[in-house]
Amino acid sequence: MQIKNIDYPKTFVEKSLHLLKFMYKNGGNDFKEFRFIGINDYPLAFAEDGKEFNKIIRHLEDKFYIKIGHDIQISSDRIVFENVTLTDYGIKEVERELPKIPMIGLVNQDITTGDFEIDKTINHAKRLFFEHPTSLDKMRSACESLSYVLEPLRKDCETLFSKSDTNDFFKIVNEFDIRHNKNTTKQIQFSEQLEWVFYSLLNTINTYTKLKAKTE
Repeated sequence: MQIKNIDYPKTFVEKSLHLLKFMYKNGGNDFKEFRFIGINDYPLAFAEDGKEFNKIIRHLEDKFYIKIGHDIQISSDRIVFENVTLTDYGIKEVERELPKIPMIGLVNQDITTGDFEIDKTINHAKRLFFEHPTSLDKMRSACESLSYVLEPLRKDCETLFSKSDTNDFFKIVNEFDIRHNKNTTKQIQFSEQLEWVFYSLLNTINTYTKLKAKTE
């Protein structure tokens, strides 16, 4: 994948939000305290340098998204920010940007297809995907298991969804190198790619099962 095709924060506002998300995902939602030194930590926000990172920190503080315990200015560009925490406003700002689809509910609810072995495979895939420590291999394996569950239902899905939508869905999923080892498949480099595939497969299986039950 070429660097020009990678989506990363480019504007000052995007970089600021990215740092908020970093804190949130790494314990900030539980008010974990962070220590930042701009000259060392500027890559966390995709900042150009320590000076821009310092501006981002000050900006987030001015917006009341973070609280700084205290800071130590060693030089004009080198500032140590101690005991940095997300505020309630900061947490709400991050969560406002999170997907609105109730993914947690999707994962927690029981999906019952009526086939014990299939249900067993689905539950195993869910456990594997969220098992700690996480890894791309385990996430990929979980997606593969769900794809094997859904593939035999492809024709049946066409009766519940439209044929074109079903074909488009399988085409998109199969473009990722979950099961197919072709030069045309998209290489999996980030966990977010597998998250998209996993939730897409799981949600499709769940929706199929519910619609099937209503039509029988």
